[in-house]
Amino acid sequence: MKTEKGGNCHADVTCSDGKTRNYDNWGGCAHQVVNRFDDPGIGPFTITWTKKDDDCSDGLCAPELALKYVGNYFVFDVEALSEEAQKNANSATLCGVGCSRPTPESEPDSENICQATNVYNRETIRSNQCGVPAIGKDYGPGKLDSQGPVGEAGYATGWCGMHVVQYQKEEPAADPASDPKANYHLDVTLYDSNEDKIGEVLGAEAPAGEAVSVFSKLPHVMLVTAQKVDADPVLFAYSDQSWAYADAEHHCNFGQYDSGNREGDCGFSC
Repeated sequence: MKTEKGGNCHADVTCSDGKTRNYDNWGGCAHQVVNRFDDPGIGPFTITWTKKDDDCSDGLCAPELALKYVGNYFVFDVEALSEEAQKNANSATLCGVGCSRPTPESEPDSENICQATNVYNRETIRSNQCGVPAIGKDYGPGKLDSQGPVGEAGYATGWCGMHVVQYQKEEPAADPASDPKANYHLDVTLYDSNEDKIGEVLGAEAPAGEAVSVFSKLPHVMLVTAQKVDADPVLFAYSDQSWAYADAEHHCNFGQYDSGNREGDCGFSC
């Protein structure tokens, strides 16, 4: 976000896909005017310039940034956070993914939420950058957490995720029809677009070729199928989607077996 010559307000948002969206149509590039925007990457947000003229040497300064999906318009004091960043040895790094939400009592993170990028020349430009989470990104307790809208069914639609653990057969030579230890077992956890848990099965017996059903808040059942031998891929099916555990389109990443199990993650449209 920036001002030029005390006015000419501008903001832009760049997400992890590298695409930048510019916002130059301000309702009021003026002191204490709340300007509202809606970005497909971070959702609705506001910028308010809280100081002017003598407090800034010239023009507008001290912006406050607020995002609807982070604490229902939790206010980021951009000036204070940028001043804190100047004291930080890691001052060139914006987190945007794992910073703690700032509070009066909190200690500063090793990375910065906001930083000043001012340039002074013949035309005075005041600018700041902030790193904030994309819609639905949750980085753990006490960290910046974006919570997108949740529908009547109790989950956030869009791109859901799952975590899968496949346990090797304890007795591979036994009869799988009569001895559960002759079969694989699965843990499957489903997450909605806000990365909130919406369904789970733990330790489910998974005979070769027989799908394990994972029920959740989603309208369809997730089917997870182990096959005959360790080298075989795990198979997935949800609604009209089907894929294997190495599918790039579903952003799957599974590791090798270690200490009797292998695990990984995939995503899917929901």
